[in-house]
Amino acid sequence: AIVGICIAGLMIATRCLSVADARASLNLQVLLTIVGALGLGKALEQSGAAGSIAELIVNAVGGNPIVLLIVIYILAMLFTEMITNNAVATILLPLAISVAASAQLNPRPLVMAIALAASLSFLTPIGYQTNLMVMGPGGYRPRDYLRVGLPIATLVSTTAIILIPWIWPF
Repeated sequence: AIVGICIAGLMIATRCLSVADARASLNLQVLLTIVGALGLGKALEQSGAAGSIAELIVNAVGGNPIVLLIVIYILAMLFTEMITNNAVATILLPLAISVAASAQLNPRPLVMAIALAASLSFLTPIGYQTNLMVMGPGGYRPRDYLRVGLPIATLVSTTAIILIPWIWPF
């Protein structure tokens, strides 16, 4: 992030990029969503809400690590279809770490599940910017994303659920 800001500053200083173009390229809505998610994630962690929710999840599904992995993956996958992937990761990370602590597991598999599920948006056009960008020119409708994205999401999810514990053991 620091290098990116420095490069942008150098581009403006050397007049490769105008200040107006730099300002226009910032997506304020995405930045505000990420900042809000950072605050919400920190609040979940510091208030103890993440720990309480984690205990509820562990008590509801038991301490089975695979079931917990599936629950965390599905939560991240569904949330990323509604808000940005960065916001999902920021909000769910404290929850996943708390779930791992409650179930006395290594948090890395749950963190990796969030990283993957939050980055793979196939079910809606609003889940990822590129999906929305191709919707109009491609003549796609929202149900097209669900129709084509559901089998892809199922395949990727199944692969992730199988490989994550193998690569990053509990």
